[in-house]
Amino acid sequence: MKVNRVYKIVRPMRRLGNLINDLINPKETKYAWCRYPLYAKTKHEKDVYMAIIIEHLDNRIEINPEIEIQ
Repeated sequence: MKVNRVYKIVRPMRRLGNLINDLINPKETKYAWCRYPLYAKTKHEKDVYMAIIIEHLDNRIEINPEIEIQ
């Protein structure tokens, strides 16, 4: 594939467009977005963040064998 300057700019914009579309129309997408802090003061605080994220994902992800994942 030929890569030029224009393609390097357009490709990340497509990802941003996908993110915006998923945030605006959550019913029509197969993906979910999660916002979490990147920094913690202590290891205990980090463990709490990780537990919250894992619990959130466990509640959001549904098992449906009929859906095809691309």
